[in-house]
Amino acid sequence: MSKKFRPMGLGLIFAGFCFFFNPYFAALDLLPDFIGALLIWIGLLPYARISEPMSDARRAFLKLTFADAVKNLMLLVIFGMGASNEQPTMLLIAAFCSASLGLFFFLPAVNSLFDGIEYLALTYDCKPLYAVTRGRYSSTERLKRFIRVFLVLREVISLLPEFAALLNSAYVDSGMVWLYDYIGVMRLLAAIPVFIAGVIYLVRVIAYFVRFLRLREFRLQLSEAYAAYMDAHPGVTIRARHLVAFILLGLGSAFTLDFYLDFQNIIPDAIAALFLLMGVLLLKAPWSYRLPVAAAAAGFGVIATISFRFSYRFYMDFAPAAIEKSEKAAYAYFNLWFSALGEMLTFLVFLAMLLVLLRYTIRHYAGYVPEHTDGNFESRSLTRLREEFDGMLIKCFMLGFISALFSFLYDYIKVWPEKRIYRILEFLWMPDFLFAIIFAAYFCYLLSTISIQIEARHYYE
Repeated sequence: MSKKFRPMGLGLIFAGFCFFFNPYFAALDLLPDFIGALLIWIGLLPYARISEPMSDARRAFLKLTFADAVKNLMLLVIFGMGASNEQPTMLLIAAFCSASLGLFFFLPAVNSLFDGIEYLALTYDCKPLYAVTRGRYSSTERLKRFIRVFLVLREVISLLPEFAALLNSAYVDSGMVWLYDYIGVMRLLAAIPVFIAGVIYLVRVIAYFVRFLRLREFRLQLSEAYAAYMDAHPGVTIRARHLVAFILLGLGSAFTLDFYLDFQNIIPDAIAALFLLMGVLLLKAPWSYRLPVAAAAAGFGVIATISFRFSYRFYMDFAPAAIEKSEKAAYAYFNLWFSALGEMLTFLVFLAMLLVLLRYTIRHYAGYVPEHTDGNFESRSLTRLREEFDGMLIKCFMLGFISALFSFLYDYIKVWPEKRIYRILEFLWMPDFLFAIIFAAYFCYLLSTISIQIEARHYYE
């Protein structure tokens, strides 16, 4: 066997499983499961390219990633409600739904992964992974069954204390409200057995992956199969790289949406800028194209953070009516609207540069390229396709401009006439929110269209 290949790695998959061992506390996961699922999804990429069962497992973990991320966002909103009488009941409902939905996505993902490992072991005759060594099951099957049992117990035991929230709301008239005063102790008591089981889970996972790492010959065979696949499909890297970049850019555009609770933006624009920055750097283009756009994304994140701080300080310290009465309030308002203006202009500059970069991507990597370009039908179709994308890019910039403008106006207009139609300016948050959604949706649609055309270009390789 050739020794020029490195054995197939397992680091990301193992790291992903390490995120699942800890218990919940107040329905919050200190090591979020969606991060572990995302790491496994990334780590399974080379395996998925040489095995259809592993490709199914990768799709299952991607579904789990989205489901758990939505669950954490829902819990964040509930805790942001503050001291509300309905919060315990809402927390119970959220915990119950998240446990049910979590298992609904978790168990199929675990089944698919370990079934895929057994399939690879059978294909390449790796007996330590599929042979029955003790009892009726192989080591892979035993670990799969143990993880499934652990996940069910973790969800059930962690959910039990949250039923005290239901008692808090159901027995208000009978004097049983005091039960909720001990919810912290109940959560701690539930976390102890889950933590012990989690340590056992972690030990078994480590033992299995150590055994896997020792199978160097098997992992070398997988590496050779992967290298042969990549040689036969040179466009795979281009498609995968652009797909990941587009996912990051789409998340960044979605996170630019401002959603406030108690004047705090749930998802700061700095996080959006970070996703946009990573997406730009992953695009396959010369550094002279990518670096200025990345710098603009970083600048947007910095200015958006400064703008948010000025806005939050103004809301906390002053009322809009104080702008004309207090010099200190007027100065705070000046900082607010000036930073908001800087945020809008920086975002528009970044958006324009990003769309130019996407135009480069379209011209060099999207659309079917014919071998004979003597004015034939295929070359005319490619030109028409690029012209259509130019129109979509212009439309995307206009939607981004409108969204940024309404976001700036919402921050800028704090004092308005009290009579006539100008009172409608109080509701500027509505078009701000609406056009941010429209822009993010259209931008994601644009990225998905470009991705489809990149796939089409390499479909017949």
